[in-house]
Amino acid sequence: MSNLLNNSKKKKLLDRGPKITPAQEFTLNDADTKETEGSLVEPEALKVVVNEKPKKTKQSTTTVRVEKLTRSKLNALVQMGKAETVDVLVDILIDEYVNHQLLKDEKKTYDILLNVLRKKEQS
Repeated sequence: MSNLLNNSKKKKLLDRGPKITPAQEFTLNDADTKETEGSLVEPEALKVVVNEKPKKTKQSTTTVRVEKLTRSKLNALVQMGKAETVDVLVDILIDEYVNHQLLKDEKKTYDILLNVLRKKEQS
């Protein structure tokens, strides 16, 4: 019985095979010299595009309760390619509603309330 506890022979459970090495190894110095030679950086990539919209910073997400039919309608419009995501689609729909359905006074009130809510979220 003590023989079972003192068994010092351990078997390898996994045969890993031969060690694989790359045919050519690279270092950071190699990458630096190639960039300075211009082989990695193309001149077109360095041009600044003036007409591009600035990227939005990623904001935290939340949920909104809607009926299943409303969710299905939104998802159908996204699948049709009208917007990239439901969030973008809702943003487009809100902007269209504010611009075309609200009166000037209502737009002013909307802007004030929106600014108050944004400041409240930031603090």
